[in-house]
Amino acid sequence: MSPRVISLAPTEMHMCEGHVPCLLYNKSAADMLRIRAALGISSANTTVRSSIERDRRRRGSRDIRDIPLNEDDLYLTADRPPALDTDRAHQTCSLCLHVKAHPVAYLCGHSHCYVCIRLHLENDWRCPIPSCGQIMRRAPHRHYPEEDGIVRDFPDRDDHSAVSYNWEGLTWPRPPRFVASEQDD
Repeated sequence: MSPRVISLAPTEMHMCEGHVPCLLYNKSAADMLRIRAALGISSANTTVRSSIERDRRRRGSRDIRDIPLNEDDLYLTADRPPALDTDRAHQTCSLCLHVKAHPVAYLCGHSHCYVCIRLHLENDWRCPIPSCGQIMRRAPHRHYPEEDGIVRDFPDRDDHSAVSYNWEGLTWPRPPRFVASEQDD
């Protein structure tokens, strides 16, 4: 079966054996919609993604904001955690240099304050530990054991602050695609 050529001035495309239309030349999304309408193909069945949009999904993206996200946007209450210092490195956030408030952990095993890492993710996908630098491809999770340890080690810490642990507005970077190569035996 030979491909059917459809001419719609000024665009051209062909049908690959009756399936999804294939472009002969680069066309805009508006051209594709016009061609789909002429062919009776609903846009729900096929999607047009520009190379920019595909690249954003691969690298991850953040919502564009009129006003940059700040600490006040992330707390649910007016209270803030006390800024306590400690000599215990595992309980210190490397971003704010205080005892972790609302700790979250990543797959690489490092943890930070929820607010600190949420603000960090607005600019960079990498773990903020310089020796690690792992790209975060999913949302960090609440770190209950560390939270319990901080409550146990600092019984006088009066923290009435609350956060939502919300990662809204972030589209996590996709893992790289690896192409399997055939090995000669």
